Amino acid sequence: MLLIAVGFTGRAEAQGSPTNDILQLVNQVRAEYGLPSLSYNAALAAAAQNHAGFIAANAIYSHIGVNGSTWQDRAQAAGYTGYAGENLVGGTRLTPQQGVIWWRNSAVHFSNMLNPRWTEAGVGYAVGNGQNFYVMVFGTPNDAPPPRGEQPVVDVPFIVAPIELAQPNEDGSIIHTVLEGHTLWAIAARYEVSLADLYLFNGLNEESVINPGDKLTIRLADGQAPPPTPTPPAYHVVREGESLWVIAAYYKTDLATLLWLNGLPEDAVVHPGNEVKVRLVPGEAPPPTPTPQLTHIVKSGDTAWGIALSYGLTLDELAAFNHISPDALLQIGQELMIRPPTATPEPTTTPTPTATPEIVNLAAVTPIATSSPVATAVAMIAPKAAVAEPTGLDVGNVLGIGALIAGLALTLLAGVAILFLWRNDT
Repeated sequence: MLLIAVGFTGRAEAQGSPTNDILQLVNQVRAEYGLPSLSYNAALAAAAQNHAGFIAANAIYSHIGVNGSTWQDRAQAAGYTGYAGENLVGGTRLTPQQGVIWWRNSAVHFSNMLNPRWTEAGVGYAVGNGQNFYVMVFGTPNDAPPPRGEQPVVDVPFIVAPIELAQPNEDGSIIHTVLEGHTLWAIAARYEVSLADLYLFNGLNEESVINPGDKLTIRLADGQAPPPTPTPPAYHVVREGESLWVIAAYYKTDLATLLWLNGLPEDAVVHPGNEVKVRLVPGEAPPPTPTPQLTHIVKSGDTAWGIALSYGLTLDELAAFNHISPDALLQIGQELMIRPPTATPEPTTTPTPTATPEIVNLAAVTPIATSSPVATAVAMIAPKAAVAEPTGLDVGNVLGIGALIAGLALTLLAGVAILFLWRNDT
């Protein structure tokens, strides 16, 4: 597993401490899935440390603490205002790396690590009864917790029985003998190998059961070729604590694809035992493409980061689509655009039609009086083509011709008069 160094905001304990290591390792897991790092919170760290001390002293592997307290009770008692969640694990000589691997292999704990709702956390560490115990309390500030009695507490068995590491054989292979209380999750965590490799090397899967006395290959012999990678499953059986988002992350896909493959709405909820389609098998026709979802209605527990991640957006893109600040507080029932808003087309105006010039038939127009040369001149500039050819000599035609000759004569006289006056002036 490739680990990417990721910093986190806030002040935690000294570098190299088990609590600081857990926080950094969890932030590395979140970074693999594009989630922001969790910042350190002192109140959450105090709540985590109190419970770590309690379970270490009493060897009680439970999320239920002193006087029946839950993680929410403990966070509030430590002065934290907001919603809280919790991961814990314990085991013989269990290191922070092994503890996070164990959480990664548990559906409930993996879901908690990847919950986009969480923004900060604190870690507690204690030693007792020959085992190391780690408690991590997650939180979302200023987010109202559920009323007392309505708070779900999932107490998943997480006991890690003492596991002694087997020594490598002469050929470099490592074979582990299963003892009472050993689980595949715990063995993978103790040897710091992925659960996927443990399945592959031993021909196992998620439904496999191991028994005391079984021999498990932890590492192949030097030069030994690994078994062929099995065909990835087309369906996933939902386990306790899993959500569609977590299942999508586990199979390296996105929530939208998972919803599309299963014909589910955006707010679908799955339950343990449900079968969820995670991929198309070769030759299988894809389901019809649904109408693209344009908006998301904010529900309790939603965060801007989580909404953006669910729809394959960045936080800045989600903020830009909705003209809000990336750190704006969301309200339950608020409608958010999850696709670029459709641009409103500019209103189009119908151009005013150009009037076709009307051709005037001067023969049909009442003749203009010729009492002045100007009127006569105006009449003369009409287009010649528009003048109807006379069809015969009648009184009207004679009068029109006479008026035309009179107009020309007056114009000529006026020109002679102007020329005469100009010459006298000079």
